[in-house]
Amino acid sequence: MSALAFELPQALEAREPPEARGLARDEVRLMVATRGDGAIAHARFRDLPRFLAPGDAVVVNVSATLPAALAARTPDGRALEVRFSTPAPQAPGPEWWVVELRAAGGGRYGEREQCLEVAGGGTLEIVAPFAALGRL
Repeated sequence: MSALAFELPQALEAREPPEARGLARDEVRLMVATRGDGAIAHARFRDLPRFLAPGDAVVVNVSATLPAALAARTPDGRALEVRFSTPAPQAPGPEWWVVELRAAGGGRYGEREQCLEVAGGGTLEIVAPFAALGRL
């Protein structure tokens, strides 16, 4: 298994902002990886200054997420959640989106090239993987 491939337990998945969970912004979890010795430390965001030294680079992910998810079913009846990420770049029209499929229990569901049933009688066609990132 790749060092970047892992299963995130559903209980640890942040599904809402920290304030909605009774936490301050600086109380969110922080994982610090040290390049020199490969050490991993688990802390809180408020602890960040103690891990920084002059000249260190801090990378901040400011990518937007959409509160957009649909319940769906596979042709054999399996329940899924379709999470919409962004409009697909260089797509032939505005109806093309990058999505992530989640199975019951929160695990990723990677099947592609199939039609899913969505609420209200609609269908959603999964056509191809997107940049091999686990998104479709």
